[in-house]
Amino acid sequence: PLMSWYAIRTVDHFGTKPNDVNVFEERIVVFEGGNWDEAMTKAAVEAHTYSTETGFARHPDQSGYEQDGDALIDGYEVWSVLFESTLDLSAFYDARYKACEYVPPRHGRGQA
Repeated sequence: PLMSWYAIRTVDHFGTKPNDVNVFEERIVVFEGGNWDEAMTKAAVEAHTYSTETGFARHPDQSGYEQDGDALIDGYEVWSVLFESTLDLSAFYDARYKACEYVPPRHGRGQA
């Protein structure tokens, strides 16, 4: 059976600067999987290992999408960026990722 590739985003509290500003890391790591659930299980294990080894606090939500290109390297980090904020991890995550999250319209009875 063909395996699909999934890019999964995780957000960690990277540290706090001397001026009490928090630093957060957004990472995207790719995983090979037979389905979404398999890829998310691998992503959860990798994220737990990463946060344990670095001592970072990890936000529990992960987000991702299925890749449509050529094969990649399982467990390979393809993106990492740091952000600064005075917010805590949960508030930062909500402000950055949930406040502007696109929710597609539901089609069905009585809905456009």
